[in-house]
Amino acid sequence: MNETVNKLIIALIIVLSGIFMIIRSDQDKIDPGAAEIMSFEILGHIKYLASDNLKGRLPGTPESKLAIDYISKNWEAQGIEPAGTKNYKQSFSFINNVSLGKRNMLRIRNSKKRYIVEKDFIPIGSSGNGSVNEDVVFIGYGFDINDSLFWNDYAEVDVRGKWVLLILDGPDGDSPHSPYGRHKTLYNKMIAARDHGASGILFMNRLESADDNNLRPLQYRQSSSTAGLPVIQITHSVANEIFKNHGQSIEELRSIIDERLTPLSFLVDCKVSANVNLKFVKETASNLIGFIEGNDPVLKDEYIIVGAHFDHLGLGGRRSGSLNPDTLIIHNGADDNASGTAGVLELSHKLMTNRHLLKRSVLVICFDAEEKGLLGSKYYTENPVRNISNAAMMVNMDMIGRLNDNPVILGGVGSSGNFEDIIANARKNHILDIETNMGGIDFGRSDHASFYRENIPVLFFFTGAHEDYHKPTDDWDKIDYQGEKEILDFIYDLIIDCLLYTSDAADE
Repeated sequence: MNETVNKLIIALIIVLSGIFMIIRSDQDKIDPGAAEIMSFEILGHIKYLASDNLKGRLPGTPESKLAIDYISKNWEAQGIEPAGTKNYKQSFSFINNVSLGKRNMLRIRNSKKRYIVEKDFIPIGSSGNGSVNEDVVFIGYGFDINDSLFWNDYAEVDVRGKWVLLILDGPDGDSPHSPYGRHKTLYNKMIAARDHGASGILFMNRLESADDNNLRPLQYRQSSSTAGLPVIQITHSVANEIFKNHGQSIEELRSIIDERLTPLSFLVDCKVSANVNLKFVKETASNLIGFIEGNDPVLKDEYIIVGAHFDHLGLGGRRSGSLNPDTLIIHNGADDNASGTAGVLELSHKLMTNRHLLKRSVLVICFDAEEKGLLGSKYYTENPVRNISNAAMMVNMDMIGRLNDNPVILGGVGSSGNFEDIIANARKNHILDIETNMGGIDFGRSDHASFYRENIPVLFFFTGAHEDYHKPTDDWDKIDYQGEKEILDFIYDLIIDCLLYTSDAADE
């Protein structure tokens, strides 16, 4: 009976603590809570950040600003020094969407046909805006390869100032073991055309569809860079109109190339006029950055980065990353990544309270727009607030809230020659089941990858994938907050005992 009563009392304390932390987020001042890492405080952070009021923390939204305000007020209460460009914030803009503007047109000389955008042709989302009225050069698959094999579609033609007309993919279709590798991607073909001086790019699918109308929808991919010149997809029917005076169809030309496996490039007796006008919608996102200065007069210039992303998918929908894309519903992202954000808040408080132990400094960062393609961490590494060459390592927490009876996955161990010894030393005082991964640098494609690209050693904490990933069902009631406390206690000891307090642990 007493055990049942005790459990009810504990449950009531957790619920009331969670309610208190939600209410306090609307106040001017926040009580930072206990200096120790507490499981009920972890849950309180997650319950607020993953509440319906924050509507999935989509970058640039008013609800994202609520999350930004919550994190900032916690750091202010903890005494964390602001290290952003404006208080804790490091704001940046990103392209969130693209749409067709006015007068997107395509005309073929001596053709009376009127071509319709989205039916006969369509610009791609990374196309540049502008008009081109020039001759066309057919360049087959648009390869410029000189590595494990040699294939140069530009060798016998001059494409400077002209349209290039190319076929997607390669002569082996969608073979998973293609020798043409990355050269088959449209992005690499665009770069090759631009480097050879083309004024615009026309491309078509390798094979003609049954209705010849499988144009890709207009969308902006965060991973793409703007081409800087018009890039337009056309149907096979439009391509054959361009080849009208040549005597061969695009299908016949492709078959010749596929059979011979050699370039087939030539100037086409045709001039094409086209105009691309795309409208790009920009949003503003904000990383949050705090600083805890170390005490050693020399070593304090070195620092480690403790980070996690705080954004998620908003209401989901198509092209949002949701795995339930046909339904617009709040994706709360409790594990992904309110759990990691809560980890940063708990660690920053304990580190600040014990800053007298720190020889090196600590930079705490909550990244925005990770779900858009690591945009926040990429922006930070390109615009660091501290000399990035002084960064000894980066600790990233992404989805650390579903430990339960599973091991915590610790990736990036091979990124520093010292990590194995450091981790082994930290494990002596913990019973946490840890599955180390020597690689794992790109596992989950999370924010640590941006730092690894800058040759900074990284450690990535992750409790594993689950059926609620990128779904509306990723809610706070499924969080193992006691398990997360065990992970954070381990990370804290790893930082204090093995990276900051010793004089040589973080050195390569």
